[in-house]
Amino acid sequence: MAANVIAVVEKLSIASNQIEGLEDLKTVLCSFHPTALKHNIPNITFKVVFECLNTNDSKQLELCCEILQMLSPIMDPSLVVRHFDKELLLGLRHFQASVRLYCLNQIRRVSQGPVEELAQFVDIIQQLIRCMADDSMEVAKNAVEVLIAVGTTQSGLDALYNNSMHVLLDVLVINDTIRFRVYEMVIGISKASVLGLQKSSELGLLIQIVNELQRDDILVQLNCLEYLSDLALTDHGLLYLDQQGVVETLGRMMSFVDSGPLAGLLVPGLMKFFGCIARVHPKEVCSRNRNFVNIVFSNLSSKDESLCNIAIQTVGLIGSTLEGKLALEKLGPIMDGGVKYLGKLLRDLQPDRKIKILQCLSSLLELKVADQSMDMLKLLEKWYTLLGSKTFDYLMSLTRIPFTEVRFSAFGLIRSLAFQPWGQRLMNDHPGFNEYLLDRSTEQIKEGSEAKYEIVSILAESPTSGDIFGQPYQVKLKAYVLQGPFYKRVQAEVAIDENN
Repeated sequence: MAANVIAVVEKLSIASNQIEGLEDLKTVLCSFHPTALKHNIPNITFKVVFECLNTNDSKQLELCCEILQMLSPIMDPSLVVRHFDKELLLGLRHFQASVRLYCLNQIRRVSQGPVEELAQFVDIIQQLIRCMADDSMEVAKNAVEVLIAVGTTQSGLDALYNNSMHVLLDVLVINDTIRFRVYEMVIGISKASVLGLQKSSELGLLIQIVNELQRDDILVQLNCLEYLSDLALTDHGLLYLDQQGVVETLGRMMSFVDSGPLAGLLVPGLMKFFGCIARVHPKEVCSRNRNFVNIVFSNLSSKDESLCNIAIQTVGLIGSTLEGKLALEKLGPIMDGGVKYLGKLLRDLQPDRKIKILQCLSSLLELKVADQSMDMLKLLEKWYTLLGSKTFDYLMSLTRIPFTEVRFSAFGLIRSLAFQPWGQRLMNDHPGFNEYLLDRSTEQIKEGSEAKYEIVSILAESPTSGDIFGQPYQVKLKAYVLQGPFYKRVQAEVAIDENN
């Protein structure tokens, strides 16, 4: 097999008609099983195929890419960059975006494995940096992702920030769009590790992003807020932002969002930023930043769908932890009024909007057994009551509608209630619920069966469900769990001879 391929490859290297030679090679490769190819590939050089990329002929380029795509999955990623570094570098500079993308995809495979191998090829790293300024958005996006992966190791950071900083600085000043692509890379590297953040900070790259907040350009500020919110999701990122006074600065910006229509455009970004922080430090954010609290809860009733959705998600994000629930409780009437309004929105909004409400309430009302105390159980039962009358009836009606995502979100809220004794009493008191829960025929797709199974599992393992539902029913729940989510009872069929 190898001899056949080698012969065709050698013929291609001297062929006057390279298209014909490439077609012959494609035919030969297609005739072998991928396993056989993988076994023999290390003994064959395909540099000539890469060399054939150096053409303006679209047919030849297409054939080259097809052949290389066939070979890529069965080539060891570390061998790709080691054996074809010069060809990959030429490919990254190729005038055709499709060729640049192909080479980027091969380098991405390397970055998902032995990144240190890639970091040795500084020329490739520098060309990847230049690719962030590519006219093709797809090329630029892939380059950013590969460089973030490179920056996850010490050797990668050295190749990127020590040996290639001059290239990075050149790309950084091309224009606003490309500068923010570089920022995306810097934030990605800073999120990945403390070392990545330290290096980015030492070189002044992070503070440059922070300083963009001071520019009198709303779009720039919005993009900056997006990146800083991502950084704030990590403990080391949040600590850095706090040390740089960013949290305080954004807190002041919160107080000016009503000063004009343009300032109001910052509200979504500010809510997201403080929501990310509040998830980790809910007590501090909710007690010290009343502007944030007021903006979030006032936007629950916003006519702007985007603002309303972000406000809903922010409340759910804060309330997803035990500390967050306690911080929200301290808001008193503000939180109570917000929960009442969520109950109203749940019944009034279109199906796609209900999903976010249900997800928010699932976070707010979930309380695992280990976190349960009398006070916390009373608090969550109170919030549930504030949603309005016959809420469980309404939830059950949502589990029967044809909108799959709404149904699954309703199951999610029922799942949260299933952990708590008062939630279990709601279920047991609802006519037909016990039979419905054990009826496997209500769900026709995998996700529905799994969602129902999770509720059954929680009730089966609950220390209080036996007293509330009764021991015989709990035995049935445990049997359901043992049978698994996709169990189907086999109906015995008895054939009767017509002659008898």
